Amino acid sequence: MTDDPQKPQVFNVQEWVSKSEAAKLRGVSRQAIWELVRRKRLTTFMFEHRMYLYRSEVMDFKRRPRGPAVEKTGDLKKKNFDTSKWISPMAASEIMGVTRQVVSDLIRRRRVRTLISSGKTYVQRAGIEKFMAEQKKTKLSGNPAKKK
Repeated sequence: MTDDPQKPQVFNVQEWVSKSEAAKLRGVSRQAIWELVRRKRLTTFMFEHRMYLYRSEVMDFKRRPRGPAVEKTGDLKKKNFDTSKWISPMAASEIMGVTRQVVSDLIRRRRVRTLISSGKTYVQRAGIEKFMAEQKKTKLSGNPAKKK
């Protein structure tokens, strides 16, 4: 027995499609179909030195969610969004006395923790307060210049 792809006895044109046809049917690139075949997500077979895919398998293909495979057990409990711990970037800028762009820069540099809920970004209030305390500490102690 070999590891060759499946070989049907009779080739039925209605049942099988080429990779380029599969790409057109799904509205994706041929490379995407190649990748699915490589990952063994689609069944293939060789007929006269050409590779074909099951038409029904291509049409019924469902994407898997990204990330590690996680088994869902029962009802998943939603995390509660505590408004006392999380604030909007605009509110954070008002608390800090700076512009929105400064808070956006802190978020981009990952200096404060963020939470995205319903497409909106929130900043951890404790992170903002901690950042402000660090800034006051550096202003009070100052950075003494090195003497030559």
